[in-house]
Amino acid sequence: MSAYSGLAPDARGNSSWFLTRTNKEHEATMEHPFMRSIYAETFDIEAYCQYLAGLYHIFSTLENHCAVAGAPLSTMDDKVLHRREALQKDLAVWWGSDWETKAKVSPATAQYLEQLQKDSTDPWFLLCHHFLQYNAVLSGGQFLGTKVSNRAKQTPPTGVEFYTFALPKDQSTHARVQCYLDELDKLDIPSELRERMLNCMRKIYQLILATFDEAYNLCKVDGVSYASVKATKSAKPKVPPPMQPGDRNFTSSELALFDGSDPAKPLLTSVLGRIYDVSKGKDSFGPSGPYAMFAGHDGTYNLAVMSLKKQTVDKFEYVLEQDDKECLADWIAYFDNHYGRPLGILRDRTHAIALKDLPQATKIPFQSQESEAPASRL
Repeated sequence: MSAYSGLAPDARGNSSWFLTRTNKEHEATMEHPFMRSIYAETFDIEAYCQYLAGLYHIFSTLENHCAVAGAPLSTMDDKVLHRREALQKDLAVWWGSDWETKAKVSPATAQYLEQLQKDSTDPWFLLCHHFLQYNAVLSGGQFLGTKVSNRAKQTPPTGVEFYTFALPKDQSTHARVQCYLDELDKLDIPSELRERMLNCMRKIYQLILATFDEAYNLCKVDGVSYASVKATKSAKPKVPPPMQPGDRNFTSSELALFDGSDPAKPLLTSVLGRIYDVSKGKDSFGPSGPYAMFAGHDGTYNLAVMSLKKQTVDKFEYVLEQDDKECLADWIAYFDNHYGRPLGILRDRTHAIALKDLPQATKIPFQSQESEAPASRL
């Protein structure tokens, strides 16, 4: 019997299951020195061009497979998502009109392509590549595109087609991400197949990290390679324990008054019954933000299982596995770090778990990014 068989059908989908179980691998890519150089807008141009060239070969090959793939990929693939032509345009901007003569297949890219070719014989493994590649650029593209365009120092921005999607006017990028995840949730994936796909995804992440290593080793910025950073890196500092909440108590009805509908009031949200003022993150939590659903509500369950399904906010009865608890602990560290001491607690509702039931946080998500609306997997 599945660990989630006792939950409501909408409580746990395929997307949530995969996202929580690859959270550590995802964080490793986001915290990689090459990605941090993009966040800081200091990335080496030649290294970035080599990185784009690798993406061009990977997405071109993946999209060739998409063109002839049947189910399940045929239900997920959308030509609006395809990145080959966008990468061609960006390479012409960054590397010049003769970019094709420079865009050789690097050793790390060759390893990825070898695995992709092997996985293409299994439609579910091919879906793993599709999910990790397209969901990543969809969910993080706006943030990264801004950083890349700032580095280009050109107005209007050029060289950022890779991060730009020609979506219908009535659909935001965030909505398109959720649409993609919803389609994944509709697939019937038995538990044994889920496990095999999870192992495949973890292999893919290692190959992606290898392409980041390769790009960073080409960087002339600071004259240091990623390999030397790894060799001399000291143990990560421990994440401080959660801050104690203040003495303000809220009922669920009172919390709902701070949902952003009244611009004169602060934006408040609850995580494990801890009330945070997230007003400085209004681009994220305000009425038009990607996380607007959390304002005025308790988002504990959604954060734990990496879901943006509106029907599971204010959920207080649930079962969490260890991966979910680790994820929730890290989110509490994030809210404490970015929004400060909680104002108080939610007094009229009690969660199925307490803070003492969570492991110690091991990291603060998005700590290396300098944005109130970081690239996110949610």
